[in-house]
Formats: sequence, structure tokens, C-alpha cells
Amino acid sequence: MASSDPRTDPLTFFEENRYFCDEDASIGKLVEELEKQGIAESHRGLEIAKPKLLANSNVRPIIEPYLSRPDIRLCTSLGEDPNHRFVLSLEPGQKEHIIVHLWSPGSEAELYRSSHLDPPGLPPLKAAQASNGLLELAGAVLKKRMYSPVTVKMERGGIAVMDRRFCFRIVKGFTVTYDLHMNATELAVAR
Repeated sequence: MASSDPRTDPLTFFEENRYFCDEDASIGKLVEELEKQGIAESHRGLEIAKPKLLANSNVRPIIEPYLSRPDIRLCTSLGEDPNHRFVLSLEPGQKEHIIVHLWSPGSEAELYRSSHLDPPGLPPLKAAQASNGLLELAGAVLKKRMYSPVTVKMERGGIAVMDRRFCFRIVKGFTVTYDLHMNATELAVAR
């Protein structure tokens, strides 16, 4: 099945692929400001970011249910670490969670397509606990499973939304990362 075009139907693309990225200079500037104020890794930082995130018509339909009354499970900043690949969870069936990365200007990342899925006939992924609190996956394991990297360049900064099981690598720049859980009311509506 052919994937939807992310430029014309971001929500369907996200639902099919469990990731979506959009370069957005206003978010890039916001990331720098949140870091400068020292509030990037806080609930307050997300509250300040919320209007800019919802103003982005491409990501709004994806993230709005998670931002109506945010249930934040993690707020952290992650810097470039080109030799390591991370994931927030290995547990399947967590569509009520999304990871939102707000990228600084000049950022580059690799997202590993289909890494949120376990291929038939292979055991579930295993990972080691990383020093940053996330889980780290070995590059050889990703290659064996044929999870192909998608290079994402955010020259002006931007946003990436993905499944909690989506593996990523930060090649350049940094991201303010939020693990958001859909609140109970929104979850009931979604079902």
C-alpha cells in the first residue's frame, strides 16, 4: 500500500507511518528561547510552546488531542549524539502516547522507518538503558531488521511527532522532547 503524501495529508501519513516532521522557523526560535529561559524541560515550557504548535496547520490535527489537557510523561532536552540510537519504549500498543520533538535551528536527525513494528518471525527488540534515561538500540539490530533511516534536516528548526517505539538518532543540533499521553476524556472520544 502506498503511503499518503505528508505534505497534503499529514494526519493520514502519521497514522500510517507513526511519524511526521515539519520544518518550522517559529518552532526553531521557540526552542532557543525556551532553552535561554531555562524552562525547556518543564511543563511551563510546553504551555508556552502550545500556541505555536497548534498554529502549525500540518501538526495540529496530530497533536491537538494530546494538548487539550496535556498529560506529560517526560520533558527533556537531548543534544547531538550521532553514535547512538534511542527509543522511549519497546512496549507495543501505545497509540495513546506520542513523542513530540521540538528541533533547534540547524538540527539533523535520523528516524528509523517502521522501527515501531516487530517484523514477523523476529523476537521483540531489546535495548540497553542509556545514560540520558532513554533506551539505546544497537545499529546492527536495526540494520538486521531492515529499518531504514530517514534523514530529517531542520535548517530553521521544526517539529517531529512520532510513536514512542520509533527509534531516532540526533546527528546535529538538539531537541526539546515531550512524551505526551492522551488524557482520559480525549482517549474515550478517540475510541
